[in-house]
Amino acid sequence: MNSRNIGEPVLAVAPRDARSWLLVPGTRTRDLDDTIGLCGPDAVVLDLEDGVAPEDRPRARDEVHDWVGRGGRAWIRVNAATTADWSVDLDFAVRCPGILGVVLAKAESAAQIDATAAALGGFGGGLIALIESATGILEAVSIARSNSLTRLAFGSGDFRHDTAATDDSATVMGARAHLVLASRSAGLPAPIDGPSLASDEGGLRDYCRRSISTGMGGMLCVKPEHIRTINTGFAPSPEEVQCARELLSRRTDSIDGSYLPRLRAAEAILDRARRYRIDAADEALMSMSR
Repeated sequence: MNSRNIGEPVLAVAPRDARSWLLVPGTRTRDLDDTIGLCGPDAVVLDLEDGVAPEDRPRARDEVHDWVGRGGRAWIRVNAATTADWSVDLDFAVRCPGILGVVLAKAESAAQIDATAAALGGFGGGLIALIESATGILEAVSIARSNSLTRLAFGSGDFRHDTAATDDSATVMGARAHLVLASRSAGLPAPIDGPSLASDEGGLRDYCRRSISTGMGGMLCVKPEHIRTINTGFAPSPEEVQCARELLSRRTDSIDGSYLPRLRAAEAILDRARRYRIDAADEALMSMSR
């Protein structure tokens, strides 16, 4: 008998390692189990914020409650700390078994993170700060060092709107880099990038490559069909796994200044491959999915 909870991804990935974060409006849980089963996201975020009209948020909470009551497991995106819905959402999270963690929308200060963690009390789930504004980016270092924080995420769409910058601009790419540095400095995992709205596979791959090159470690996703490409892009390739194994198998006493860093990089690749259950022998299969 299958002991998995309803809607739980087949491959269990810890939040710090999760690559694909499927963002689904809280009012659209009806077909969520089938979507998760077919697409295999590393994590699911049920949205109570921008994906739901304000007047529909009570209904969204009811639908999320019903879904997790049937065994579903997901994170929820709650409204900004400056809104009246914030405290309602947090109270709901505390009372609703099956909520794995909270994504705080429009985070702009460490004080907001601390207040959110305090309101959650002994909740026991994770807490992600979704940074979506110029103010949030400038405060990212202090936000990242807040207690109880699981990870940073980038609300790229709202940030572009806030700054009137395009996605490939130095402003937006610099914001990504700042989140990467803030996360690393605070000992957090690599941040989660904003979603791609690409309409074709090539555009999505380019977006993933750009995100990965900046140091991001995962991506929010609003299109289920994007999940496979995201999961593949943010994991070591079979070629990288094979090269790492070869380097570690021929350890030598004859080293130069780059040897130990390359050794550590190889060990990190194999560690990530184990987390995502990737084997170099899967190269042909993985290549077909790219």
